[in-house]
Amino acid sequence: MRLSPKQSIHLFLAAGLLSGFSTSHANAQPIALPEMHRLDLQTFRPQERYPNQSIIRVRTNSQAQLDAMLKLSESVWSERVGIGLLDVQIKREYLPMLTKLAIPFEMMIEDLQAHTDANWDRIAQLDKQALEQLDHDQNQRGASVHDESWFSNYKQFADVISYFNNIAAVRPDLASMADVGDSIQSNDIYAITISGPDAPGNARADRPVVLWHGTTHAREWVGTMAVSYLASKFVDSYDTDPRVKDILDSSRIVIVPVTNPDGYLFTWSDQRFWRKNRRNNGGSIGVDINRNWGYEWGGEGASTNPSDDTYRGASAFSEPETSAIRDLALSYGDDLVAHIDYHTYSQLILWPFGYATGVITPEPDRTFYDNLATDLSNEILSFSGVFYDPIQSVDLYPAAGDSSDWFYGQLGAKSLTFELRPSSGGLDGFDPPPATILPTAQENFEAAKLFVERTTQLISLSADPIEFVSANTPTPITLTVLDGIATHDTSSATLLVRIGSSGIFIGVPMSSIGSGSYSADLPPAPCNAAIEYYFEASTTLGDTRAFPASGGSSPLIALAQEFNLIELHTMETDTGWTVGDATDTATTGVWNRMNPQATDAQPEDDHTIDGTICWVTDGNAGTGLGDRDIDGGATTLTSPNLDAIAAGDSSELIYWRWYSNNSGASPNEDSMRVEISNDIGHTWTLLELVTENTGQWTEKRFRIADFVEPTDMVRVRFIASDFGSGSIVEAGVDDLRIESVGCPINPADLNNDGTLDFFDVSAFLSAFSAQNPIADFNNDGVFNFFDVSAFLSAFSNG
Repeated sequence: MRLSPKQSIHLFLAAGLLSGFSTSHANAQPIALPEMHRLDLQTFRPQERYPNQSIIRVRTNSQAQLDAMLKLSESVWSERVGIGLLDVQIKREYLPMLTKLAIPFEMMIEDLQAHTDANWDRIAQLDKQALEQLDHDQNQRGASVHDESWFSNYKQFADVISYFNNIAAVRPDLASMADVGDSIQSNDIYAITISGPDAPGNARADRPVVLWHGTTHAREWVGTMAVSYLASKFVDSYDTDPRVKDILDSSRIVIVPVTNPDGYLFTWSDQRFWRKNRRNNGGSIGVDINRNWGYEWGGEGASTNPSDDTYRGASAFSEPETSAIRDLALSYGDDLVAHIDYHTYSQLILWPFGYATGVITPEPDRTFYDNLATDLSNEILSFSGVFYDPIQSVDLYPAAGDSSDWFYGQLGAKSLTFELRPSSGGLDGFDPPPATILPTAQENFEAAKLFVERTTQLISLSADPIEFVSANTPTPITLTVLDGIATHDTSSATLLVRIGSSGIFIGVPMSSIGSGSYSADLPPAPCNAAIEYYFEASTTLGDTRAFPASGGSSPLIALAQEFNLIELHTMETDTGWTVGDATDTATTGVWNRMNPQATDAQPEDDHTIDGTICWVTDGNAGTGLGDRDIDGGATTLTSPNLDAIAAGDSSELIYWRWYSNNSGASPNEDSMRVEISNDIGHTWTLLELVTENTGQWTEKRFRIADFVEPTDMVRVRFIASDFGSGSIVEAGVDDLRIESVGCPINPADLNNDGTLDFFDVSAFLSAFSAQNPIADFNNDGVFNFFDVSAFLSAFSNG
């Protein structure tokens, strides 16, 4: 069954006229995007394609064993093929033959058809829930660019292009869509270009280009979802994240969400684990389009057999899919500087070359790639606790004709291949549960920002902006400076700061604290004063860069405020927290208030400096890592009533949490919901969906009024769960508090403008003359000298 977006069935794409294929927004020609076919997942079910088949991991020790293994297998699940470990799809009737061949194997998925059916049912159920939500939600997505909930499930090709189309429709100042070519079955290949508006001396058309594409291999659905997240998140963050603004104002990001649309459509309609495109070879179907690129085409790791999963095609660029991406890349000329091809699975960051055994990336690029891939890996690790192994491609297996070798070897662009989650086949492989999508996308957004900076900017500066500081108190702030195209001068990092919006910025030298990080203090400022600041650093050749790039013309701002404690729960005593909910199904790892026992997944100590007790999921170490963690579903911890009325809209909820889900056979499948209610739990609003694995106590702060109206019936609940198969989940909560954030109002500020001046004196005299109660400053009901004295005292102390 072939499905083409040219078939108009029922899904209308928003904003049908968008910018066309062009190297700049300004010259883009309008194109009409067609309506696309979308399967009704409630009625459609693919045919059984995998009866009596399994996924196994084998270890071959010779070329003869490898050749025999490949003849027995239905498909290879490992990205690269070579002697050693290999994940393969095989009919169970052939398993005894492996014993005869002395090929050891490990069972990964015993019944592939049952596994596929179960995952299809899960996707269909989530799809149904999403459609029902849209039916009831009057604020449907379309007005906003980015939607985290969209990443709770895999999406069909029509949905993906609709999502991208919406990005360009909502923010045409930042994004434009284009049809950049057709597949072998005449399905359109789309690309979105994302960049900041033109500026004097900084035209978009002159900016360096970074090109990303996903789903070269049809079954690798996580890749499509990850690059979709990158697209909407970059656009959505432009107005709020100065780092993203700097990136988009200095580069063009081009994203192709589905490189292989024919194969992708086929994985939804027919065979979930199809890899290649859909070329008819005359007796077999498909070319591996990641063996079809022109640099060193036809070498190791690329098969000449049209039936093989790694079939290279009749010639280099014989496939319209690779030709389309090639032509797109060439259209940018020397402006194209970097590229990533997103695949799954294995959690790898691979750099070229990979076309032949023993090939070595030449210096100085080898050192650049090694440093870059390691830094990207560390960026992901620090964000989510998940490790991506940075290696040269050939160190995995040789594979001639792949995209990264062509982008680097032919164009000189800095190119990588990302193998996304999961780390191994297990029960996931190419079909991890939908809960994997969001954390995978989030961690790769962090890496993507750094990748653009390191490949397009001389040096990259970044800092976490501070919105509020304690009044009259110095506040430490950190800047990170990393080498990009150039090397930074380690003595040049400078904080430039002033209090208020007038006067000159004062430069404060920053001290190195290692690993490219530098520290200085924002100066103390009175309550409600705005501290304006930015950073500068220079290359060793004297080129200076600022963060934000606008420098003093549009600096960062920190507002000095007073933080007053209203309510504190250190968990050292029982203050009325409750465990359990009617929907809870967890069989182990239920919330418990105790002194936790350390494991690799849960803390040894609570967070309170002079305390020992916290809420933790079970908290006992047990006999092993998975002995007392959460299993079987969800466990809910709910706070007692919290009073947020006293401070009203200035009330903030702060807590410290621990979360771990990066261990076990199937890590990173689960999450913890944190929700807030202002009506003793009758209704709940999501505060955050926790997926990060920091391996430490992490503070979170929320302004209550941003989520619910502050009342004296506020409750918070933490819903930790393990619905995955084989993941280790542990969670903890400690030191929850409510604070008021703001500045006390001086009673002498009668016009409430935040400033004590002549107008307040005039207002007092008028009120005093009229015997207005506002002028009765000592509240004795009499208007006399003592009221004047009290007013003048408040005024002078203001």
